[in-house]
Amino acid sequence: MPFTHILHPEITKIKQVNVNGARYYDTPDGTLISITSLLKNFTPEGILEWRKSVGEEAANDVMKAATARGSKVHKIIESCLSNEPENGDLAVKYGELPARLFSQMVPALDKINMIRALETGLYSKRLGIAGTVDCVAEYEGKLSIIDFKTASRKRDEVNENYLVQATFYSIAWEERTKEKVDQIAILTTTETGELYVHKDDPSKYVRRLDEMIADAKTN
Repeated sequence: MPFTHILHPEITKIKQVNVNGARYYDTPDGTLISITSLLKNFTPEGILEWRKSVGEEAANDVMKAATARGSKVHKIIESCLSNEPENGDLAVKYGELPARLFSQMVPALDKINMIRALETGLYSKRLGIAGTVDCVAEYEGKLSIIDFKTASRKRDEVNENYLVQATFYSIAWEERTKEKVDQIAILTTTETGELYVHKDDPSKYVRRLDEMIADAKTN
């Protein structure tokens, strides 16, 4: 079934730029740091411990592979939600693992509709931050910031940074469109065969976002 899209012409296109090795965006209200660059200062302790245990070189290799895997799955998802599905065998074009991870994501994608934005740049003048949101759409009938994740296995807890980042997008979306976001939906497909959907209330993470912004400004 085709996905319905709702156009938002008031969303101004913003351009990603590099400033001293960090990701920023040129916006009508200035050059603003990206939410991903800001969150790099708050890597979860578990990941830091893992990097220390395996060594930086091995950790970097794993992260590069994970980034490549995630990029391929995102590309397939974006094509699907844009009503322009990829032609041919996905496993041949993208590899067996990305094709399988996408296939596992399909039951969650079927709950998405009334799409407002896909891979769209957003910014908040008030917060002084910008970024590119995966998807703004209704998920199970609620307007949501939807984030697509891939992982080697299901974790016991959702990375706090994912929730804070999605919260930022909810604020930026309302600031740009005056449309209130009802929920965060983090959709994770894993190499071990699970599809995990975490739904949450963005208002729960506004304070933590403000703390991170304040901390980043003082360091």
